[in-house]
Amino acid sequence: MDKKVPRDKWFLAYLPVNSANGLVSPLAPLFITEILLGGVVEYSLFTIVSSISTIIGLFLWGYLSDKLKKRKIFVVLGFISLGITSVLFGLSPNVLFFLGVSFLSGFLGSAAAPIASVLIMELSDRKDWSNKISKFSLYASLGQIIGVLLAAGLSLIFLQSSSLRMLYYIASILYITSGVVAWLLIPESKSMIDRNKVDIRSFRVFEKIRYFPSHIIHWNFKFTNIDKNLRITLISFMIMMMGFQLFFVAFPILLKEIGVNNTVFFLIYLGNYIFAAITFTFSGQIATKIGYKKVTSLAVITRLIIFPSTTFLIILLHNDKAILFDSLLLVYSLLGALWSFISVGTATLSSNLSKPEQRGVVAGTYNAVQSIGVIVGSSLTGLIVTRYGFSIDFFMADLVVLIGLLLFFRVNDK
Repeated sequence: MDKKVPRDKWFLAYLPVNSANGLVSPLAPLFITEILLGGVVEYSLFTIVSSISTIIGLFLWGYLSDKLKKRKIFVVLGFISLGITSVLFGLSPNVLFFLGVSFLSGFLGSAAAPIASVLIMELSDRKDWSNKISKFSLYASLGQIIGVLLAAGLSLIFLQSSSLRMLYYIASILYITSGVVAWLLIPESKSMIDRNKVDIRSFRVFEKIRYFPSHIIHWNFKFTNIDKNLRITLISFMIMMMGFQLFFVAFPILLKEIGVNNTVFFLIYLGNYIFAAITFTFSGQIATKIGYKKVTSLAVITRLIIFPSTTFLIILLHNDKAILFDSLLLVYSLLGALWSFISVGTATLSSNLSKPEQRGVVAGTYNAVQSIGVIVGSSLTGLIVTRYGFSIDFFMADLVVLIGLLLFFRVNDK
C-alpha cells in the first residue's frame, strides 16, 4: 500500500540537536578533568552510566511508543529533556552530581533516539528508505561537525576553563530549539511498522556519541537457533568493542594529560567526525565490492597498528608539541574513518548470515552485544589506567581486539 510521502522538512529538527551532540560529546571529558578535577576513572563511570541509562530508557520509550502508537511526542520529550539536563550538566558542582545528571540525560534523552529511523520508514515507501536515511544521515553528520566547530571557536575566544559551563548552556538552547522545531514540523505516523521485522542493514544513521547505543531499535536478544558463523561474528564483535572502548575512553583523558589545549582538543574530535562522515558515504559500496569480512578485518588490523603507535608518537614527539598534536589529529581522524567500515561490515555480515525471518532478532542481538562491549570496556579502562598507565591500557586494547579478530577470522561467510 503506497503512502503519501511528506516533504522532509522535519529533518531540520535534527540539525540543532546533532549540533548540540557534536558540542557535548567531546565536552564531557574536558568538563570532568578541568572543572570537576576528575580523571579517567570518573570519565569511565560517566560512559558506563550514560550507556546503561540509555539502554534502560530505550526499553521503556520504544515499548511506550509502539504501545501508544505515537512517535512525535517522544521525539519532543527527548529533545526537551536533553535541553534541561544540559543546564544541569553546566551547573554540576561535583562528579557525583554530574553522574546523576548523566543517568537522567541518557534515560530521558533516549526517548527520541530510535524514532527518527522508524519515522523515515513509516512516512515513506520501502523503496525510498535508503535515500531518505542517507539524506537524514547527512543532516546528522553536518550537525555534529557544526557543533564541534562551534565548541572549538568558542574555546579559542574564551580561554578560561570556566567557559566550559557556557558550552553546556549553548547546547541546551540547541536541544530546546530542536524540540520546538520537532513539534512544529514532525508529522505523526499514520501506520506503525513492526521494528522487529526490520533488517539491521536498513540503518546507517551516524552515531550520536561514539559507540553509545543510541540508535537501537530492536530488543530481541537470542543466541539460540542461529547459525554458528553468525554466533561467532556477534561474539567476536562484542570482544572487539571491548578493546575499542579501552582505547577511546582513555584517549581524551590522555590528551589533557599531555597538555592539549581545549581548542586543539575539539579540533581533534572534529577530524574524527569529518572523516567518519566522509567514509560512511562510500564504505557500503567498498564493503560490497571486496567483501564484508575482508573490509572489517582490514579496518580492525589498521586499528591494531594505530593503538600502540599512539604511545610511540607521544614518546618520540613529546618535545615538539605542534607536530605531536598534528599527528594525534591525524590518528583520531583515521580512527573515525575506519569505524564506518567496521560498522557497515559487521552489521551487514550479521544480517547476511541470518535467515530472513530472523533478521529482527539478529539486529537486536547485534546491538545488545555492542552495548555489552561498550560497558565492559569502559569498566576496565579506569582500573587499568589508574593502576598501570595509558601505555598498558593501549596494549590491553590491542590484545583484546586481537582476540576478537582471531575469532572473527573463523567466520565462514561463503
